[in-house]
Amino acid sequence: MLPGATWDKGIDLIAVERAVSCRGVCPDLTDEEQRRVVLVMTEAGQGAEVIGARLGLASRTVSRWRGEMGLTP
Repeated sequence: MLPGATWDKGIDLIAVERAVSCRGVCPDLTDEEQRRVVLVMTEAGQGAEVIGARLGLASRTVSRWRGEMGLTP
């Protein structure tokens, strides 16, 4: 990815950053962008309940996605 790029393989990195920041309304995200948010928030130590609430997903969905990505909470 080039410095200053705001897209990565079809993922809007600015939208992901806004979602991860937990400030303001969460932007509309594609499934891939939601998965990127799960990755970033998991790496930051956020729980499945917090991530799910931010994205409007069940914590069970977040946990399943984490498993599919090989992430541990």
